[in-house]
Amino acid sequence: MKWFSYLYRWLDRLILWGGIAAGILIVVTTGMIFYEIVSRSLFDAPTTWATELSVYAIIGSCFIGAAYAVRADAHIKVDLLLHNVPAAARRWLLIVSALLGLTFSLLFAVFGWEHVKRSMKLGFTSTSLLQIPMYIPEMLLPIGGTLLCLAFLLQVVDCIRGGKGGEA
Repeated sequence: MKWFSYLYRWLDRLILWGGIAAGILIVVTTGMIFYEIVSRSLFDAPTTWATELSVYAIIGSCFIGAAYAVRADAHIKVDLLLHNVPAAARRWLLIVSALLGLTFSLLFAVFGWEHVKRSMKLGFTSTSLLQIPMYIPEMLLPIGGTLLCLAFLLQVVDCIRGGKGGEA
């Protein structure tokens, strides 16, 4: 069982790094938007890249950071039912909720990877002057979906083991 404990900790750290990456993307976005404002306002020289890259970074931070939110139990939830049922029922509700989240995340990740492969095959690029290959920013979605699968899987393990478990 030592390998399972090692794998659990490694996956938990991977999700933590996803949360850190999401935070970094927010800071980078703030810097790009600030640069765009200063460039446009003071020097009358707007950039061709700041808006597009900021949008991609915000999207990436949302999808990659979602797994960290699940692990940290920081996502939006309605827990009225959970606080009004016995502990055994609460545990089963948490397991079912995490399994539903895992199912959704798995479908999201699989179809996201299919979409990225199709974008690569067809050679889609952005319509801006940058003409970024669209599979690059689109890849953030299935990566986030995969991390979300791992987060829900760890949550199921936590609930079954009776550990911290979070309230899905």
